[in-house]
Amino acid sequence: MLAIDHRHRLWLAAIPSLMVLSACSGSGDAARDTAAAAPAATAGANANPIDTGMTTSGHDMAGMNHGAMANRSAPRDSNQSFLRMMSDHHQGLVAMSDTAMGKLGAAARADAQKLRTDQKKEQDHMLQMLRSDYKDSVTPMILPSNQTMISTVAQAGSGDADRVYYQQVIAHHREGVQMIDQMLPHLTGMSKDMASTSRTKQQREIAEFEKKAGATS
Repeated sequence: MLAIDHRHRLWLAAIPSLMVLSACSGSGDAARDTAAAAPAATAGANANPIDTGMTTSGHDMAGMNHGAMANRSAPRDSNQSFLRMMSDHHQGLVAMSDTAMGKLGAAARADAQKLRTDQKKEQDHMLQMLRSDYKDSVTPMILPSNQTMISTVAQAGSGDADRVYYQQVIAHHREGVQMIDQMLPHLTGMSKDMASTSRTKQQREIAEFEKKAGATS
């Protein structure tokens, strides 16, 4: 199973603290803002920039400006962290499908279009939840692990594009399932329901695409 991107492992490691902060914050906006500021205040001088919602990286990756990460505050709770993380993760598959579309066969192209549509719809829902629940307007960014998948698809020859695309979708879904497995125990409400539904769907698609990747070998 694939390792989660380093930045997001740090978010996952911070979940227990976020859960305590969330439990103590109460329901008022002022209390939640105090809880949100706490990780940044306690991160320390040697903390990775992601711990405080900041980053020192300003380079572009597949059209995504990682300097935009500097505009992200520390997540208030694990639900917000999950919604951000999965919005970023979905962006990877959207970009990978766009990259592959022009050289896929008819059946694989139909799968890619459906995946893209489904992922964009789910991503839009998550971004709306971030805006409504947290007043958090983030721009999804492609994770480094996903950029590697996109590059692999881009380099595939037209005769091998279907198989390579399916293989990278499988890798992407397995990474997503791993993220969900690590975060699911800390999620609540609609975020937890969404994560469970997404996990089931991705596991089903992994099995489907494994057969299709084998058939195109």
